[in-house]
Amino acid sequence: MREDNEQQKRWDKAYGGSEDFFGKLPSELAVNALGALRKNNAKRMLELGCGQGRDTWFFAHNGLEVVALDYSESGICQMRKKAQDLGAKVTVRVHDARQPLPFPDDYFDAIYSHMFFTMEFSEDEVAAILCDCLRVLRPGGLNIYSVRNDHDAQYGKFEPRGKDMWENPLGFVVHFFTEEKVRRLAGGYELVSIREFEDPSPPMPKKLYEVVLRKPE
Repeated sequence: MREDNEQQKRWDKAYGGSEDFFGKLPSELAVNALGALRKNNAKRMLELGCGQGRDTWFFAHNGLEVVALDYSESGICQMRKKAQDLGAKVTVRVHDARQPLPFPDDYFDAIYSHMFFTMEFSEDEVAAILCDCLRVLRPGGLNIYSVRNDHDAQYGKFEPRGKDMWENPLGFVVHFFTEEKVRRLAGGYELVSIREFEDPSPPMPKKLYEVVLRKPE
């Protein structure tokens, strides 16, 4: 893990200052994803960038076995305590997704992430993570994720920090995606759908793409 990662430190501070940084209710993405996961007979799922777990608990309460990863020590510590208090079927661990996923091939029925890839990952890093997700996903399994898109009000604003990345006034670096980029990064998967929606969670509304990928049988 990158000990000098300023973005990681910012997330630790944000989660340490509020137990519900993005709110208490599950995201629209999670609510929509649940139906697709049930239809695809998903039982065991991996969540990348779980944060403080607002979607994690939603999936666990609806019968899914969730393994949740995040590189924020603060968020994971909060989740461990909550998992113990709730007796939820959730496994949480600190992990930087730039490193290989510590799971065997074909292990998960589904992979889920909400705004995870919008963090300070280069396009090559996103491609590598999606490739490793493909490895640990069972044939026929779904990878459902969301990313901020080029219709977002903050696209192209503030301080540039790389290709399609800008640092907002809160100090967070955001990677924005065009539909063409989403399609290009779907290599190895079957692209099931791309849907645009708006997420109203704090600290500002966001324009997102919901992306559904399937690992070929």
